[in-house]
Amino acid sequence: MRNRIKELRAKHDLTQEKLAQLVGVRRETIIFLEQGKYNPSLRLAHNIAKTLKTRVEELFIFDD
Repeated sequence: MRNRIKELRAKHDLTQEKLAQLVGVRRETIIFLEQGKYNPSLRLAHNIAKTLKTRVEELFIFDD
């Protein structure tokens, strides 16, 4: 699974730290998500999408 977190975070001028604060996780979680080393819970995916003003389906890309 790939994601567009880094791209959309930059578009909204958010640091990893600020995004982490807004969604209630540690900065390391955002780093691991952006690197594709961690798959979020549905709740976290929803919170990130909401914060970045997008839909979960547009934020996370599932590879076949």
